[in-house]
Amino acid sequence: MMNHLRATFCFFLLLISSLVSSQYTPIINSNRPGFTQGAFAIAPGVYQLEFGASYRQDRFASLADAKSTGAGFTLDLRTGLILQNLELIYRVDYQSDQISFNNASGRLSYNRAGTKKNTLGFKLLLFDPFRNAEWYKPDTKSYKANKGIRPIDLIPAVSLYLGSELSIGNIYPYGEPFAPIFNLLPPALEQNQISGEVMLITQNHFLNNFVLVTNWGRRYLGCPYEQNFMSSSLMIPIKKRLLGFVEQVSVDSELSTDVFLTAGAVYLFNENIQVDAFLSHTFKSTPSMFAAGIGVSYRIDRYNDKGIPQEIKDLRKQRKKNRMDRKMNSEKINEFKDRERERKKAERKQKKASKKKK
Repeated sequence: MMNHLRATFCFFLLLISSLVSSQYTPIINSNRPGFTQGAFAIAPGVYQLEFGASYRQDRFASLADAKSTGAGFTLDLRTGLILQNLELIYRVDYQSDQISFNNASGRLSYNRAGTKKNTLGFKLLLFDPFRNAEWYKPDTKSYKANKGIRPIDLIPAVSLYLGSELSIGNIYPYGEPFAPIFNLLPPALEQNQISGEVMLITQNHFLNNFVLVTNWGRRYLGCPYEQNFMSSSLMIPIKKRLLGFVEQVSVDSELSTDVFLTAGAVYLFNENIQVDAFLSHTFKSTPSMFAAGIGVSYRIDRYNDKGIPQEIKDLRKQRKKNRMDRKMNSEKINEFKDRERERKKAERKQKKASKKKK
């Protein structure tokens, strides 16, 4: 495993030197709630946790009337590495469920738990069109041109992802919930303990904060059943902090072919916290897979670099100024209260002295 990871990391290092691009954003950049990864990496000094919990129900009526019902938990840990455009990602998908199916002796049912996905990988931004500020200047002669889709919007940011997947216990080989039924007939369905994953990522922004992200890739490299996949997600602005979300995921291998459709919503609490909710279902009934869940993304921002964009510097200065203003106002209020107390105390003394003279 270490050799595989070392080779993956070295490949990225060969590309970094000529591809540096600023990646820091003032607002959390999360991959939730779908499976589609965004093209932009997070900056060094930024640490991000993305957690989700879901109810899952899968059924394969034509295959021994198999049914799987349980809970799933996903966790992504992300941080920037070395330069501004390289990110380290650890992703795990853990499931606990009960599976039941018909066999020669009747209906069989038992509980199980294990990881469906367990990957460590690197994402590298290859091209960022937003670095060319001149491309995105507003057209002063056409209001319509500024509000519509411009040709420049069709040029995406592009990233490359390389990762290694570790299979533990072979409980859900290839993420397949119905592996025990497949194993009723030899050969047994087994995934290599270590396999690879490669993915090309594109991301477009258009029509006032609509975001379209697409992933093309191949996973389980080196295993008997390698899998091609393609996913695309669209973020739709609803309100200032509320976004709608639609995603489709297509997977294809000699083992299975499925198409998933996911819809949900994302709410931004503040610049470092995002929550989400979603529903997901397959188009096919062989098998039928359903999931409903919620999630949260949290960012720890320790970014500090001389190349911070000017607008972010200004924002930080303004926040610092506001904190200083509040502190100064508090001190002035306390000084005023102290003076009032002293004045009233002096007035009381003066009244007492006047009474004694009388």
